[in-house]
Amino acid sequence: MTILNELKIILPESIILLSAVFFILYGSLGKKNVSSSINFLSIVILLIALFILFKTNGSSYAFDAIIYDSPFTRFMKALVLISSAIVIFISDFYRKKNNISLFEYPILMLFAILGMLIMISSNDLIILYISLELQSLSLYVLVAIKRDSSKAAEAGLKYFILGSLASAIILYGFSLIYANTGYTNFNDISKAIENFAELPIGLILGIIFTLSGMAFKLSAAPFHMWTPDVYEGSPSSVTTFLVAAPKIAAITIIIRLVNEPFIGALYVWQQILIAIAILSMAIGAFTALKQNNLKRLLAYSTIGNIGYILIGVIASSEFGIIASVLFISLYVVMSLGAFAFIMSLRREDEQIINIDSLSGFSKSHPLIAVLISIILLSMAGLPPLGGFVGKLYVFLAAIESGLTYLAFIGVIFSVVSAYYYLKIIKVMYFDELSESLSLVIDKKLLATMVLSALFMLTFLFFAKNIIGMISNSVSSIV
Repeated sequence: MTILNELKIILPESIILLSAVFFILYGSLGKKNVSSSINFLSIVILLIALFILFKTNGSSYAFDAIIYDSPFTRFMKALVLISSAIVIFISDFYRKKNNISLFEYPILMLFAILGMLIMISSNDLIILYISLELQSLSLYVLVAIKRDSSKAAEAGLKYFILGSLASAIILYGFSLIYANTGYTNFNDISKAIENFAELPIGLILGIIFTLSGMAFKLSAAPFHMWTPDVYEGSPSSVTTFLVAAPKIAAITIIIRLVNEPFIGALYVWQQILIAIAILSMAIGAFTALKQNNLKRLLAYSTIGNIGYILIGVIASSEFGIIASVLFISLYVVMSLGAFAFIMSLRREDEQIINIDSLSGFSKSHPLIAVLISIILLSMAGLPPLGGFVGKLYVFLAAIESGLTYLAFIGVIFSVVSAYYYLKIIKVMYFDELSESLSLVIDKKLLATMVLSALFMLTFLFFAKNIIGMISNSVSSIV
């Protein structure tokens, strides 16, 4: 492959990198109020990168096979770009209300997105680690960007310390894999594992450490301890970003790791992911029951949903991967709607994040109450909403692969988790109106809630087309 063709493969990433560097100079040397213009230009850059992705075809390697471009990586990159553009778009109102007018805000998001895109296409452990750190370092700063908030500072510090520990675990895992195979390239590692009559203990430990560290980035139990505190302490616009794009990148790299370099170690990684999935579903379901803080509740909801997504990966089949990608796609749409709701909840200049404050909410804001109820019911997995289809697919994938017990456990925890979603709806509709919430709803946030609810409500009508798109992209890695 010529150098020109190789550069074409990383053209979206190159545009984002050059734009982010230019925005730093523009913000530093420009006028004081450049944040809004950089915000708008960042969205334009992400849409340009998305357009370029759709103009690329086929599968190919670049730069001595350290980068891999395929329909699957492009599909997942598209999800990252779309969800990130939406988050930046709807964050404007929240940032102005909370005095987060720093021009570095969208720039940090661009660097985090750049790390995610490279991470998704990584075909080498070294490139994977560098891209993972670029993403992580940007997110650490974003979480603590509200400098006058002690909660944000605490959340940023916790995220940094625990994230650094997870990065060290991943790096140690990579070193053990390299020590036992002699390679860092995914293709070479896969061949080396196939040649082992019995996997060395060092290699098994390397896979365990690698997947454990990745589970931290994914907010999967028992490596979830940072998630509730960081979700609660960070600005809601940053939490919305955290709940969407990084999860897409993390689940993508886990799918690629277990189906490419680690494919010959099925019995090792499958047992690890089964334990992580069951713990995630259990902790997500039961710990959320006692939460009164909306952001903490949705943090545990995230942990639980990650468990369902991993069921499809564990199934180790084309249908299983399709199910996981479908669920993460639906989950991101639901999360964007849910956090748009949270960002719009304000009493005077105070953010409302307690469930009790929503007493009688349906009487004062009936339309928004209906929209968020649809989203929450979809998260609970009630038919015929989109969330139900996502859960149905992962459970069917488990049954098809002979993991019926895992599907049964998933159904049980899904029933338990339905309680805390219904609890919010009950408070809005059946509790007495305590203090009226005179919300000034931003049109962007309202549009996000409307689109999210409509998407979940009508998903069955176009599910076949979306599943077909996912199936076409997944076939490139199976």
